[in-house]
Amino acid sequence: MYLSIIKTLEKHLIKPTPMRMLVLEQLLVQDRNLSLAEIEEFLYPADRITIYRTLQTFVKKGLAHIIETAGNKQIYALCSSECVPGIHHDRHPHFHCLKCGKVTCTPDFDYSIHPTSDAVYTIKKVEVNMQGICPDCNRA
Repeated sequence: MYLSIIKTLEKHLIKPTPMRMLVLEQLLVQDRNLSLAEIEEFLYPADRITIYRTLQTFVKKGLAHIIETAGNKQIYALCSSECVPGIHHDRHPHFHCLKCGKVTCTPDFDYSIHPTSDAVYTIKKVEVNMQGICPDCNRA
């Protein structure tokens, strides 16, 4: 597994330090997208600032994207292979389960936004967030 983590980091031009490897490992092995606090908990006693800087590097290099949730909480999710440094192609809604609290990417949903003919906005980012009960909680 560590060899694939190193290759993933190097593919995104990120030097594979031990902390970067540990953070990426958590994003890969957990069954959900993670907040800074959750990653910090998994990697205790690691330094919060180092984890935060690692996540910001992942976002900057196109390895992860940020999901903004209610209350300005940020959740980190791994990007698709189409993302590149500075340009994220996470054009899918994000789903927040009201029962278990899990926030997931939902690439099985698609959406599009079409401006009216007189729209003069410069759009930098569009986020669509859905709330409800996830499949795991529905089965329980």
